[in-house]
Amino acid sequence: MEATQGSKRGIPIFFICILFLGVLRVFLQRLEFPLGVVPIANVLMCEIFLGIPLLALCYAAKDEWTPKTALMFLVGGVFTQLICVYLTKRVLHGPNVTADIVNAIGQVGLPVWCVGLGALLATLIKDKNLVVPIAIFLACFDMFLVFSPYGVTQMVIKQMPSVLPAIGAAIPVASATNPTTGRVAAGSFAGPADFMFLAMFMIALFRFNLQARRTVMVVIPTLLFYMLIVGLFHWALPALLPIGACVLIVNWKSFNLSKDEKISTALVAALGIGLFTWGMFQKPKVVPVDPWNTGNVRKASESPNSR
Repeated sequence: MEATQGSKRGIPIFFICILFLGVLRVFLQRLEFPLGVVPIANVLMCEIFLGIPLLALCYAAKDEWTPKTALMFLVGGVFTQLICVYLTKRVLHGPNVTADIVNAIGQVGLPVWCVGLGALLATLIKDKNLVVPIAIFLACFDMFLVFSPYGVTQMVIKQMPSVLPAIGAAIPVASATNPTTGRVAAGSFAGPADFMFLAMFMIALFRFNLQARRTVMVVIPTLLFYMLIVGLFHWALPALLPIGACVLIVNWKSFNLSKDEKISTALVAALGIGLFTWGMFQKPKVVPVDPWNTGNVRKASESPNSR
């Protein structure tokens, strides 16, 4: 099945959604919540600030995407987010309305470059059957990154904790500021890779006329429930696992792999599972410290500490 062009209606809806979130983000940071409603408000904000960007990406996926358009989104989104991060950290010191507005604009840039990079990757998928091994491998690789002590997620969380707040999607969370009320601030962050790969899959599904709309109806509620569990229990979980599972389950009957493609997919699955299994059994190697050389005592390891 050959790829087709989209409807040219999705991108305007995409921008309406993310701009609405930007305005809402600034508005919420000026509010105070009674402490009694803080838990409910936090659940609602988590669902809204994750659900609307996910839905916006799915709308954008319906549109006509070319490498040139995707590159414009990628460059524009990255520039917007980086310049806003710089202004917030280096120029606009302290919480104030101006800093809140600039930060909200930076958060608008995040889904823009995510959908752009996802679209670039989607244009490289020339056959619908390639979606199957890609989904399987990415799910396994994401589990490796999240759970293995050698994974990038572990390294970022343990050794570079300031990276995710700078590039991730900020989820507003209300917390107590006095005995009766709470204020809203960025309390948790979602990595951009989940948005990027969801955009890639959805754009590919629309291009190859697969069950894209049905996938949206399944994957969005699944991810919202998944992220709610993450937020409630503060677990680091691989989001590409439910994304890949939803894509494959909903569209399975639309794929017709040849014998060679089935063998190749099985090998890719074995590689991904093997990588995840190997990573789970690895332990950080601690470099012994000379007790007499106290001036050079340091926390040394060849890999990030496990959680």
